[in-house]
Amino acid sequence: MAGTHDFVVPDEGAARASAEQLAAYGFPRVLARPHPDGGWLVMALDDGPYPVDTVGHRQIEATSRAAAVIARAHGGRPSGGSRFDVSRIAEHRTWTAPIEVSGALARPPVPQVTITPAPPLRTLALTPDIATPGTVELTGLDDVPWADLTHAHGCAADVPDLLRELAGGTRDCDEVLDELFGDDLLHQGDCYEATASALPFLTELIVADAMPARRRRDLYLWLLAAGGRRNDSLVTFAEFAGDEEPPQPGAWTQEVFRTVGDQVPVLLDRWDAEPPAIRFLLAVLAAQHPGHGVRAADRIAALAAELDGTQQGRYLRLALELVHGRDERALALAAEIVGWADRLEPQWLDAPGVPDGIRAAHVLTEGALCTVE
Repeated sequence: MAGTHDFVVPDEGAARASAEQLAAYGFPRVLARPHPDGGWLVMALDDGPYPVDTVGHRQIEATSRAAAVIARAHGGRPSGGSRFDVSRIAEHRTWTAPIEVSGALARPPVPQVTITPAPPLRTLALTPDIATPGTVELTGLDDVPWADLTHAHGCAADVPDLLRELAGGTRDCDEVLDELFGDDLLHQGDCYEATASALPFLTELIVADAMPARRRRDLYLWLLAAGGRRNDSLVTFAEFAGDEEPPQPGAWTQEVFRTVGDQVPVLLDRWDAEPPAIRFLLAVLAAQHPGHGVRAADRIAALAAELDGTQQGRYLRLALELVHGRDERALALAAEIVGWADRLEPQWLDAPGVPDGIRAAHVLTEGALCTVE
């Protein structure tokens, strides 16, 4: 695997200086040209090769972070890049730009990456289940001014009908949830004006016990994913902005986070009634909102002991540190998890300006979602 590491810097002088420093660092060729949105785009070509596996992915991403340090010293910020097969290197060598700097080295330093063996993943039961199928009346649904709110595709006037379809079981639940959240309210991981308003109705569907456990688990998952968008946006902002700007939450993510937090006490009251697969998600929700979740600490500890030696057990240990406010220990546990969870990104651990607890909670949420997938 090879690639490019792209950065936007303020002007031509910064572009030339950063290109020369990136070439001196080891990139064999660095190009820079005016960026259509202002400033200059600097592209460091990285021939690699990196192995096409988790180690290689983490090596090239670590190289990109090292290059970002150089760009930031010249007022720059990361602007993505590309990853491609080494067979395309010759194609990229034909690129031209107003600024071209060749380095004397074949490649930048290759970071040492160690992947530790992952603990086994336990299949958690969705039984016993006390649900009695039926239709749920969604109290207050028509009191929300949906037509005045927006989601990813415009006016949110269609949201109440989708929620009623969930409540009445008139359409396939997976299909409705994909449309409601995957397409409209959490499209591509973003939050929208109508997102927070829809979330309490998921709680109402859960507590009615009219849906079987597998369907309730899907609702918990969407609440967990929604609540995690604020932390994700903070970590992502810090990754791209660096030390120059304090991290800012994405649009509507703070409101969504607070709304999910408001649901946590009611949902935690269901702990004893829910099967183990849902208790695991409840523990993660509690840790995502430790102000509410601390009262579940003993239950989380008991479940962690029961699942000791499994992936879920490691996540529950992390959750326990977060609900107790032991953020530094939580971040250390998160780093251990990132060492074996290949879908989690090491750069989350280093997000500048983001508190330890938020970085650790982001690892917890994303990792827990992966265990269910």
